[in-house]
Amino acid sequence: MLTRQILRDAQLEIERRIELRLQVEAGRLPGYALASGQYLDHPRYEQRGLYGTAATIHVLARRATTDPAVKEQVARLIYYVVNRSQVEKASVSSAVYRDLVARRIRLQKSDIFRMADIGFALSYVSPAIALKSEALTLVQKAFEGAQADPAGYAVGNEGGEPDPLATAHAVRCLAANNLPIRPEDWRYLREYLSSGDNDFVRCFVLLVLTAYDSQMERRQLQVSWKDLFSALSAAFGGQSEANHEYTRSGAQDYVRIPWQIYLVQSCAKLFPLTRFNGFTIQRKMLDVVQQICAPTGFKYEASGCYLSTRTYACVWQAMEEILAFNFRQPIPRVVVRTVSGATRLLSSRLVGVLTYLLLVTVAAGSLVEWLNSPHRFIGDLAPNLLAEVMLIIAARLELQVRRAKYRR
Repeated sequence: MLTRQILRDAQLEIERRIELRLQVEAGRLPGYALASGQYLDHPRYEQRGLYGTAATIHVLARRATTDPAVKEQVARLIYYVVNRSQVEKASVSSAVYRDLVARRIRLQKSDIFRMADIGFALSYVSPAIALKSEALTLVQKAFEGAQADPAGYAVGNEGGEPDPLATAHAVRCLAANNLPIRPEDWRYLREYLSSGDNDFVRCFVLLVLTAYDSQMERRQLQVSWKDLFSALSAAFGGQSEANHEYTRSGAQDYVRIPWQIYLVQSCAKLFPLTRFNGFTIQRKMLDVVQQICAPTGFKYEASGCYLSTRTYACVWQAMEEILAFNFRQPIPRVVVRTVSGATRLLSSRLVGVLTYLLLVTVAAGSLVEWLNSPHRFIGDLAPNLLAEVMLIIAARLELQVRRAKYRR
């Protein structure tokens, strides 16, 4: 089961890989700027971007408050965000910049997903670090250009219909930075959570509302989590994420949705002493942290063979929240171990076999005793029938737990 030490070891491994990636980029950029790429373990892939840079800022922000060297790194990363065009002009050939980089920069500075990731990462950065406010201003400007009427956000400043995933990213960014959010945007997300047509997007919407919506009832959020988990339970045991594709200026783009991690995060807040400590959720998070600490790292094979910087930051954030919220008090660990142990016991096949053997034994014994009785009355079977019913109920409950459906 998860422990504080297991989570901290995984966080340290994430930070180690981030540092190694930064060392590679430091040799390609001017000394006053720093950035990161899409992959942690593909140094020959020279493309830098906002997703990787935002993820790196996010992971390093906490250490920047106590480590001067990390503080300098974060400042250089933010410099890259604010002055990306100038930095890239100084780092690549004029032909590469003209043909590839310039258009990418122009589109990405108004891309809601990328700018929301930057803004969310900035919420963890100290105000004392240079250019933080300038970078946040760029984020707000991108949001203003993508605001839809009467509610929600489009994927970019070209206008169009509101996108629920883009809206959830924008709202999370604004809420994390204590910036104003339109009431209509909150309503838009609540409505999508209850009746949206994409369960993977709803997983992230649920996480945002769980973390930041003070108006929504906890009970409603819990019901939504149960519904989503039931709908996606068949895929939860495997290792998968979803793609959210969108088009901007005639070009196809996408953003990954690590929905399994989002469900774990929401569960940790909504069911801190029950479902979060159940076998299925604990096993999922343990699998993730064990892969992170392994030499091959954690990846979604269907999304590629390299380690995603953004996905690592999402996992890092989940672990940080679990450490801060679920492991902040030592006393509940007794309850945690009790719930986890009971769940593991009920989940075992041995308990299932013993239950059914007992069921057959009681049934056979009852019938033999009744047949050998000189005076047979149907009423004599009532106590044994009651025992049969109780054993059937116990067997059914054991089967439900073992299937990990969590339908209670």
